[in-house]
Amino acid sequence: MDSNPVKDKMKRGEATVGTWSTTGDPSVIEVLTHMTDLDWIVVDFEHNAIDVSTAVNCLRASQGSGVPMFARVPYGEKVWIKRILDIGFMGIVAPDVKNAEQAREIVQAAKYAPEGIRGIGSARGQIAYGPGFYQKANDMTLVVIMIEDPAAVDQIDEIMAVPGVDVCFVGPNDLAQNMGVPIGLDNKHPDHIAAVQKVVDAGKKHGVFTGAHTTGGEEAARRIKQGMQWFPMSSDAGMLKMGVEGQLADIKAGLAGELGDDGETGGTFY
Repeated sequence: MDSNPVKDKMKRGEATVGTWSTTGDPSVIEVLTHMTDLDWIVVDFEHNAIDVSTAVNCLRASQGSGVPMFARVPYGEKVWIKRILDIGFMGIVAPDVKNAEQAREIVQAAKYAPEGIRGIGSARGQIAYGPGFYQKANDMTLVVIMIEDPAAVDQIDEIMAVPGVDVCFVGPNDLAQNMGVPIGLDNKHPDHIAAVQKVVDAGKKHGVFTGAHTTGGEEAARRIKQGMQWFPMSSDAGMLKMGVEGQLADIKAGLAGELGDDGETGGTFY
């Protein structure tokens, strides 16, 4: 892979849809990358019991699928960013960035000179992406900055002006909590809606892609119409839960005589 297909797709004006991996399970990653049409997967190190030695097997499970793997680091610290990128992830998601200086430090940590200060030493990067890895890594690497605080919304123009910031991604629950409004994805509080719209508008002005964590396909479609191009639907664990619940609902509907003549309500057993 000589370029980042997610970056390429967004540059063409298209939306990209992925999901969060909260399990960090290679078997789950293998299914999601080889058997679905998701554009990307983010392995979430921030809130889950996932370590680097497990994550490298997630990367191996995705190999050959053409689906880029990104990682949300626990915080925007250069050692974490270096380790994550060195094992082969094609981008990072940095949580709770409040200002342009933090965004600049994250970009610097994710890029080789002359654009940054990332150290040389990614043996697996060369294995996964070929001998020209160091020359193409800066262009391939996606840098996603999370907007989770009203301070970041207030400084969104300055954050988006930092060279190398590819995506500004809204974390709806943390943003709501820090704004002092009720939490919830697809948040309907007017102040939250206004804050998210401010991020989207700034992205259009600065040429920076935007996104938000979505509950599922219906919200994702609305976010695409709003102008967003990068967002996850739920998580691997969340979709597993929704799938099981859907099949159990089909069983109950069938027992209640609510299934059609073909025996289906829309759910399908794998």
